[in-house]
Amino acid sequence: MNDKIKNIIVSILFLGLIIGLMFINIFTKDNEISISERRKLEQFPKLTFNTLIDGTFFDKFDKYTTDQFIKRDEFRLLKAKIELKTKANYNNLYLYNDYIVSNTYPLNEKSIVRVTNKINYIKTNYLDETNNIYYSIIPDKNYFINKNNLKLDYDKLQQIMKDRLSSLNYINIFPLLTLEDYYKTDTHWKQESLEKVANYFSGKMNFATSSYDVKTLDEFKGVYYYQLPVKTEKDYIKILTNDVISNSYVYNYETSKKESVYNLNKLSSLDKYDVYLSGAVSLIDIVNENSTSSKELIVFRDSYGSSLIPLFINGYKKITVVDTRYISPKILKNYIDFKDKDVLFIYGVILLNNSVSMK
Repeated sequence: MNDKIKNIIVSILFLGLIIGLMFINIFTKDNEISISERRKLEQFPKLTFNTLIDGTFFDKFDKYTTDQFIKRDEFRLLKAKIELKTKANYNNLYLYNDYIVSNTYPLNEKSIVRVTNKINYIKTNYLDETNNIYYSIIPDKNYFINKNNLKLDYDKLQQIMKDRLSSLNYINIFPLLTLEDYYKTDTHWKQESLEKVANYFSGKMNFATSSYDVKTLDEFKGVYYYQLPVKTEKDYIKILTNDVISNSYVYNYETSKKESVYNLNKLSSLDKYDVYLSGAVSLIDIVNENSTSSKELIVFRDSYGSSLIPLFINGYKKITVVDTRYISPKILKNYIDFKDKDVLFIYGVILLNNSVSMK
């Protein structure tokens, strides 16, 4: 068989494969969402004279064919495995002892300064000598891995915070944590590993702690699981609970409703980590009506705080939780009485280094 005939046969087979895939795609029902990517998929675009002329139909059709391609998740998995073998990372994620970890980024000093400016604004405008003011930094997983070749200078990050927040009490929790305290497939830490952290805060902030029962709720596939489509050991959502937590409630300012500390309805959502304090909410109060303490706490936090703050409930009659990604500090006086309260600012390195979302 000469080369010309071989080329013709290969071309026919390839063309047949393409046509076959096209027909399979045509007769396969479109998916509305991608569970593996946590997003809505592009649907077949509406064809009108205007969308045809201005080119938007073709742009959306291109996205549609990419999103709805048959066996798309399997091809993503294959691509990820190839890139992990050849480049050691996929979309800036890599595997380390079955943990999916994000490649660290250079230290963004401007972002750190921006956060400290926000904190100092709150301190200057709302706080006085009646407040005990603390701040803490939550390391990301990369801190425990690239110790010999850090791309992000964690020491410098902490020093910038110390220099610019010199009048606040720094609670350093870096030495308390290990990689095993974090989910394999997510950015966050595991609540069942945080009792030691809560106890450390209680000693520094002088509030009472408690003991807990551990309950496993469900399997957990974190945000990295969907960004890096490889198989890892399973994670699980677990909660630390006791009578104090069970008898306390959360008042949600956005919905004007009372909720449980652990919102079990979130187990059916795409992000089960939202079971802790219902996830991303601008402003809530956690009320412990049976508290023997008169102390109150205000916490400024990101999503990492959602799983830690419930472990503070035993020490306070009320904890006000603020997420300034969703509410401007300028209007806090309309909702919060700051006088005679403990105040804690606690943020993860990921937010500190990319604080553009903070209002």
